[in-house]
Amino acid sequence: MNDERDRFTRFEELYWEVTRGMGNLWARVFASELPGSQAYLVSLLEKEGRVRMSRLAESLQLTGGAVTSASDKLLERGFVTRTRDAEDRRVVYLELTDEGRHVLKGLREQGHAAMKQVFGHLEGEDLEKFVDVFDEARHALRAMKDEGENG
Repeated sequence: MNDERDRFTRFEELYWEVTRGMGNLWARVFASELPGSQAYLVSLLEKEGRVRMSRLAESLQLTGGAVTSASDKLLERGFVTRTRDAEDRRVVYLELTDEGRHVLKGLREQGHAAMKQVFGHLEGEDLEKFVDVFDEARHALRAMKDEGENG
């Protein structure tokens, strides 16, 4: 029992060190082109297409002002377009441009290369087991979230 607890404690320590390190690595990659909330905003636009500014603020848990500030910077760089609804001028949409997609793709490629440096030694069954463990953890997290929302 003690060995099992010690093993799990060691796993927990390693988990936090690796996830913090990988998070910092990805943050450094994205900070070069899409600092702060800009990266999250662009990623969400890529995933969902044209999105209302108010929905972006809600989804990213930011104020409307923060989304406006981030989108102003992205607009200046040609990464997004901003349009008003034809029927309700108060409604403003953001959409990712081809240039924004291109920059995001390049950043993801840089991040992927960095991950390969860290995890590239995993192959075959080892990689498959790693993927399975993370997939199981993802399902457990989703189930916990669902229980919290429904319980």
